[in-house]
Formats: sequence, structure tokens, C-alpha cells
Amino acid sequence: SSMSSSQSDRRSNIPGGNNANATSGSSTSNNSTGSSSNNTSMGFFSSSSWLMNLFTIVLRTLFWPLRRMSDLLLPAGEYDGLSPAVTEKAAQQFVTHLKTLPANNSTSSTNLSDTFASCGFSALKQEASSTQSLILVYLHSPIHRQAGELCQRFLLNPSMLDFLTQNNGTNITGGIRAMGSSIHTAQGSSLSQQLSAASFPCLALLQPTSSSGSRSASSSNRVGNNSSSNNNNNFISDGRPVKLIFKAEGPALMKMTSSQLLNLITATFQRHQITVQEREARRIEREQEAELRRQQDEEYQEALRADQERERKRQEEREEQERIQREVEELEKRKIQEEKDRLDRARALIRPEPDNVKGKTTRIRFQLPTGQKLERRFENDETVGALKAFLILHFAETATSDQDHVIKNISLSTNFPKKTYDEDEKTLQESGFCPQAGLM
Repeated sequence: SSMSSSQSDRRSNIPGGNNANATSGSSTSNNSTGSSSNNTSMGFFSSSSWLMNLFTIVLRTLFWPLRRMSDLLLPAGEYDGLSPAVTEKAAQQFVTHLKTLPANNSTSSTNLSDTFASCGFSALKQEASSTQSLILVYLHSPIHRQAGELCQRFLLNPSMLDFLTQNNGTNITGGIRAMGSSIHTAQGSSLSQQLSAASFPCLALLQPTSSSGSRSASSSNRVGNNSSSNNNNNFISDGRPVKLIFKAEGPALMKMTSSQLLNLITATFQRHQITVQEREARRIEREQEAELRRQQDEEYQEALRADQERERKRQEEREEQERIQREVEELEKRKIQEEKDRLDRARALIRPEPDNVKGKTTRIRFQLPTGQKLERRFENDETVGALKAFLILHFAETATSDQDHVIKNISLSTNFPKKTYDEDEKTLQESGFCPQAGLM
């Protein structure tokens, strides 16, 4: 009883398992339509919701001992529950049951443990989703008088075993994974309700889908008592949606031969493989397009970086040239200013040439490096610096455009006696130039 209660709770959360209750769902819809006219009553209950919550708490408290007693008197069985350990044990029980049956081909070396999954449905669904494989589910009642015969006919048939082994989803992408379960286990009962199985045995092919809105390229094939049902998009969902694409059950399945069933399964499987190949081709095409875009982006970025680097270098060269030009201009300006200041200082030292007054003036004869001779009168109290200033102005006034040959450093000396006059503050009289002297 605890198994039935937990299964009904799970079934209420699985979209694919609600088709069997379509009638009750319709009546619920009618009741909800009728209740829309009782706004006053609903308003009363909504305003008294806290009373209902209190009443529910009281009932749960009163019936808690009964629930505990029922758990003690009716403990959960070995295959009750849908935990991974329990569902794995149920799948292993089915494989063990197949191993006890004699195969149609005694020479077959097929390992049933490799052909039929030994894990629970949830784990198998996750594995099939990762490899894009179909899931073959076989549900039966072991206590049925023809249970063993049907397993031998449909599952232990050499052609079926070879087909399942060659296309095992653990070895190839887009293969098929097979599992079976007794409907007397919690897993089998849950799957039968989700598949809306009305009679047994029931064989179904399920296709993992990426989303509940995706459309399978395989058309749904349904053979059985409920072939007129509108459940063409039956999804079993506990986080990973699975689509029902083939189902055969009850007398319709029992009337089939093994070759007929294998032909139907093969046709469905081939359509699934075409879908997987198309999906894989689209995925590869998208990856190639993405890789091409990535390479184009990298080439564009590389070209952009190269252009930016060239522009940066050109900018640096322009800035360097501008800097050098500014330094040259500033140096030229400083030279001009220094020369102007030097000439201004020289003009400040020179007095106008005096008249020839005995005892007050001195005649100086200059012998220039070019051989030219200059004469000029100076007052006796003028300094040696004034003589140099006179030469500075003379050289500046007679200079050509070639400024490199302008004499700027001037030194005065006499040939006999050999003497150099570097003390610019001394007067001509103190230097012994009066009344006349010849300087080089």
C-alpha cells in the first residue's frame, strides 16, 4: 500500500503518466468551470484558509499513530521505492530472470548483462541522453503463464539479441539501450503508468529529447489496445524529457512474430539514426561555422593590431621628428639670443671713438688672423674688455652667412715681448698700451 501511494504521488508530477487519468482530468475541468460561478463560496474559504490549515494539522496529528502502525504491519518490500539502489536491483532481477530461460539458439554467446541494462531507469535515461541512444523498455508480469515464452520469442531471439548487441548504445552514438522490469516492482509499476500501458507485456521505444518542445523526426508508432489514444507526444520527465516513439502491448504484441517486431523496431531505429546523423551534421556545421568565425575574428583582430602597431610607430616617428625639430629650433633660438646678448654686452663696453688728444687717448693697431689690420683710438681709462668688444662687433658686422667661421673667442697678445692679456678689467694705461700699441 505504501508503494501504491508513493507511485501515485510520483505519477502526479510526470506529464507522460497523466494520460490514463484523462477522464478524471476532464471531470476536474468541468468542476473548475462550475466552481467559477461560486465566487461567494470561494471567497469564504479563502478568508477562512487559516481554519482549514489548523484542521489539517489536527487531522495529521490524530492519524500519525495509524500511519506508523501501518508502516510496521506492512513494511516496504525489497523492490518498493524508486531510489537508485532499488531500481538497479529491479533491473538486475529482470536480467537474472532472462538468464534462467533457455535461449532459442543454444550456441549464442551473447552476454545478457551487456545487452540489457543493470541500472535503474533514471540512470539509463541519463546515459542514453549523453549518447543520443534510444531506450527499449520491456514490461511484463513474471507470474503470467506465457511470460517466459514471450521473453524467449521477443528478447532472446538470436536476431533480436544480435540487433541489440550490434547497436548497443554504450558502444556507438545514436544506438539503443534495452532494459526490462517486472510490473510487480515499483520501477515497473511506475513505468507502466507513465507509458499508460493497459495490458501486458508492453514493449516501448523511448527517445531522450533536449527539451519538451523539440520535435522528433521519427513518427510515433503505437500498436495495442490504446492505439487510438491522442498520446502522440508522450513525455516521461524527471528532469530529462523522454519521448515515446513506439509502443506495442497486450494481445497485439503477443500476435506478432519476432521478425515482425524486429522489423518495426529496426525501422524506428533507422529513422532515429537518420535524425541523430542530421543533428550531428548540423552540430558539426555549427562548430565549423563557429570555428570559421573565430578564425576570421582572430585574423581581423591580428590585422587590426598590426594596423594599430604601424600607426603607433608612425605616430612615434612623427613625435620624434617634431621633438627633434623643436629642439633644433630651440637651440637655434638660444644661439641667436646668446649672440644678441653677447653683442649687446659688447656694445655696452664700447665708447665712441675719441679725438686724438695727447695724454688721454691711445692708438691700438690690431693684426687679425686673416692678415687684415685695424686701427682705432681708445681713451686711456678704457679696459682690455673694451678692445675685445670692439673686435666682437667688428667680426659680427663683417660676418657672412657662414656663421661657423665667425671668431667668437678672442685673445689679445703682443709679439715682443711675448705676452697675453686676459685681464679684461685692466685699463689700457695699466696694461702699458699708452700712447699706442700693436696687438694680435
